[in-house]
Amino acid sequence: TPCNDPPDKLFTVHGLWPSNKNGPDPEKCKTTALNSQKIGNMTAQL
Repeated sequence: TPCNDPPDKLFTVHGLWPSNKNGPDPEKCKTTALNSQKIGNMTAQL
């Protein structure tokens, strides 16, 4: 696809699980729910 200037406001997440290229995958991750107030509105930065 051709490049757009300015770029489209599009954010894509590739993959659902964390991985480690050089070792075992992460295990026993915290199950704390996401608090969106802690990260604020990052739309302008994406």
